[in-house]
Amino acid sequence: MKLLSIMVVLVSSLFLAGCNGEPVGQPSPAEPILKGDHTLRKIGENSDNLKSQSEYFIFNGDIRSAQADAVTVKFFWKMNDGSYAISSLSLEKIRPKFDPEATTPTIKFRWRVCDRLEVATPQTLMDKNVIYAIITLKESDWPVLSK
Repeated sequence: MKLLSIMVVLVSSLFLAGCNGEPVGQPSPAEPILKGDHTLRKIGENSDNLKSQSEYFIFNGDIRSAQADAVTVKFFWKMNDGSYAISSLSLEKIRPKFDPEATTPTIKFRWRVCDRLEVATPQTLMDKNVIYAIITLKESDWPVLSK
């Protein structure tokens, strides 16, 4: 009886854990979509009277405020199936890694392993699974954010 009680508690804790970051015995449904390095494409055009410049990132939110809670970064990334997705992450989840040799920026995701994934859309994965993303790029490709 005691062994049965322990087994019930263990099995229940597995179901209640959901997306706890620990492997459950098989690859996460997020892995085929998020694994590896993903190429970024330019998605914005910033032009003034003197020059025209394409951007890899779009920043939403008030960057100038003392509390920049709501700043998100939009980016256009190549998924593992060859298609492209537009996704966004909060600025706090972005970790730029400057490499003077980078020809095209890439993004690499770190995510929580989850055995249950309701809908595997790129933005659902960003919101629920991605812990942070490393963007490798030239320093000149990262916009200077003014306070």
